[in-house]
Amino acid sequence: MNKLEELANNNKENYERYLKRMTDSMKCSTKGLIPFLASNGKNILDVGCGSGVMLSALENENNKSKLTGIDLNFEAIKKLKELKKDWKLFCIDFMKLHNVSFDTIIFSSILHEISSYNNDPNKRFTSEPINEALNISNQLLTDDGVVIIRDGLLMDEANIYNQLIISFTNPNDASLLYRFQKEFRGFDKLEIDDRIIRVNENQYVVAERFLKEFLCTYTWGEESFNREINEIFGILTEDEWINLLNQNGFSIEFKGLSCEEYEKYLKKKINITDLYGNKYEYPYMSILIKARKKVLTKKEILINQ
Repeated sequence: MNKLEELANNNKENYERYLKRMTDSMKCSTKGLIPFLASNGKNILDVGCGSGVMLSALENENNKSKLTGIDLNFEAIKKLKELKKDWKLFCIDFMKLHNVSFDTIIFSSILHEISSYNNDPNKRFTSEPINEALNISNQLLTDDGVVIIRDGLLMDEANIYNQLIISFTNPNDASLLYRFQKEFRGFDKLEIDDRIIRVNENQYVVAERFLKEFLCTYTWGEESFNREINEIFGILTEDEWINLLNQNGFSIEFKGLSCEEYEKYLKKKINITDLYGNKYEYPYMSILIKARKKVLTKKEILINQ
């Protein structure tokens, strides 16, 4: 059993809520754009199809496309098959795919999971598994095929030690801040200041990179905490995403940045200011990219050989 399936099976009720939340979050800006960006695809692969919300959106956008969904969770695939949709569905690891081809591959909040749950602890929470996934994508895509990515952003070095003050509408939620400090798995691979300084009854000073990762976890609520502390959402900066795609033979056609649902879900739960009391502007949390596989000229093919 893989780590993701183990987490889901340990608390199936929480996993159901998690899938519902993923479904609800499709309404936010960048995820809603993905079916539009994939609308010209004739043979589309949704990696980590979960509850099937992306497959349904793709079907609504283009009902003539052939849709394939894969997921590591057997129960998720089983439930999707019960819908009797005209989708190809498989419980399989994307990294083990071969002898198949697609003109569009979608990773919606999946590449950071491929890194965070990697079986090799030396690769976990690094860009290496993402690089491998992009390399495999290039091999599976037809000429001129596209990859569509929605995933997290790592904060640029300039702001990682910037200090901020966070307070909670429910003061008891401060316990989650300390729990995150103790249990978050990604600290050993990030340059991060994880100190929490309590300055008042319900005010805590933390570094911005630490806060950004905490917010990515806290957004999902306490019921998803056990799952989210196993993941780094922001593994690559904007420039690193672009460079990695270029290195794997892709050219960027569309790029968008977003705070997405973070402000929506958190504005009533927390207040964040700088040390002078000025309101904190949420950083970009996510990136959405459409990149096309470069078609090599005969000269380039000969050079690569």
